[in-house]
Amino acid sequence: MKILTAQQLKRVDQITLEKENITSIELMERAANTCAEWIIKHYKTHHNFYIFCGSGNNGGDGLAIARILKLKHYIVSVFIVSNAAYSDEFEENFERWQKTGGPTKSLHSDDDFPDLSNKNIVIIDALFGIGLNREVKGLTATLINTLNHADNDIISIDIPSGLHADNNATNLHAPIIRATHTLTFELPKIALLLPENQEFSGSLNLLSIGLNQNAIAQQESNYEWVTAAYFHNRIPKRNKFSHKGTFGHVKIVAGSLGKIGAAILSSKAALRTGAGLVTAEIPYCGYTAMQSANPEVMVIPNGEKHLDKRIDLDDYHIAIGPGIGINEDTEKETIRLISRTTEPLVIDADALNILAEHKEDWDKIPRFSILTPHPKELSRWIGHWKNDFEKLELTANLAEELGIYIIIKGAYTTTVTPKRNFFFNSSGNPGMATAGSGDVLTGILIALLAQGYSSEISCLLGTYLHGCAGDLVALEKGEPAVIASDIIENLGKAYLQLTKIPQS
Repeated sequence: MKILTAQQLKRVDQITLEKENITSIELMERAANTCAEWIIKHYKTHHNFYIFCGSGNNGGDGLAIARILKLKHYIVSVFIVSNAAYSDEFEENFERWQKTGGPTKSLHSDDDFPDLSNKNIVIIDALFGIGLNREVKGLTATLINTLNHADNDIISIDIPSGLHADNNATNLHAPIIRATHTLTFELPKIALLLPENQEFSGSLNLLSIGLNQNAIAQQESNYEWVTAAYFHNRIPKRNKFSHKGTFGHVKIVAGSLGKIGAAILSSKAALRTGAGLVTAEIPYCGYTAMQSANPEVMVIPNGEKHLDKRIDLDDYHIAIGPGIGINEDTEKETIRLISRTTEPLVIDADALNILAEHKEDWDKIPRFSILTPHPKELSRWIGHWKNDFEKLELTANLAEELGIYIIIKGAYTTTVTPKRNFFFNSSGNPGMATAGSGDVLTGILIALLAQGYSSEISCLLGTYLHGCAGDLVALEKGEPAVIASDIIENLGKAYLQLTKIPQS
């Protein structure tokens, strides 16, 4: 699913109107009904809805939502920021709202602001839409700050008011609604997916309003939102006469004294993701633990307490890094490994930190290898960034220069490709910010490479499966209770969900 700019979305809106021979008011009604359905599903009629409307089409959306909710027997009040000029769609929906007899108040100064002390009040933010490209000032800025300080749920329509949809980097300290929920139309907006804007968007809810799909497909974009639909026909069925050699032999180079758990987790994740064979090359101190925890995994001892010998390449698909530490011997063998193979590697954790200190060796990293840094690890490779757009730009520069894939772990985990494309993952939850979760992802990625998936599909499918399994755990046990082992145990269910195979 493409992620488009505000200008591109405006073009898509226009094409939709032309192709379907409908008016903008009719499209707005469609959007308002979709929002109202979401609100009705999540809030009961005893709530008191205060809908704050600006003078443009976002305000028109708010007025249409107010009318629909009132007709559904919700208690609704409308507050309009006074303005000399209103859009045609706003005026049309205002007339329709007035016919319901619902209460309306114009806001001329902060003295007109309503009392928000009742926690039963739910605020609907319909002040500004995605067309905003300036800092909010004056009375509306004061209103936004007032709403943010109230102890009420805030539902933003399409985008939190004040947030710039395309690039909010220079607007971070301006007045912006801090939404509890954002109901965004048809496609995600890039600003809603970046960490620096997380305090504004709350939970992101994507609502389809039936925009023309051909018009969307015609728009050029380097940004994509990856959902389950992306993998339709991309996961082949296994041949009846397949054997374990068909699905590749994975080697996990991992572990050191006190960190053998990382090797155990990544190895088991590789098995659960479908690798035919898995070998763990680990220090001898972890031999018994690995054989006990993962009897299906073969073990090659390397060193006593840490890796200190030449890593055997053979015919493996290799992942390196989880728990290996950064001592001198391991550093030497890590650098030696990348110069001895041309096959793509998965490089994670301590291997990333080792290589970050050896920039002169980066050109030895095999093309199409996959790096999996979290933000702190990424900063060791690209330096510090001023904002998230600069982070993406610097990461793309590195991916393009080295011909590698870089997975930036976190909410909406982002895959950056050598062609400077950005894929944002839609699965996952905050409960996955737990020890060992990244080790699990490493095992998933190398297993997919071993099965013959391209590096790009391995990144996208791997991060989606990882997040989907984490979502299944959170659904059963709650986000705070998610642990890495549970993610592994739910990988099978994630596969079933993705391929729509019914469970017995």
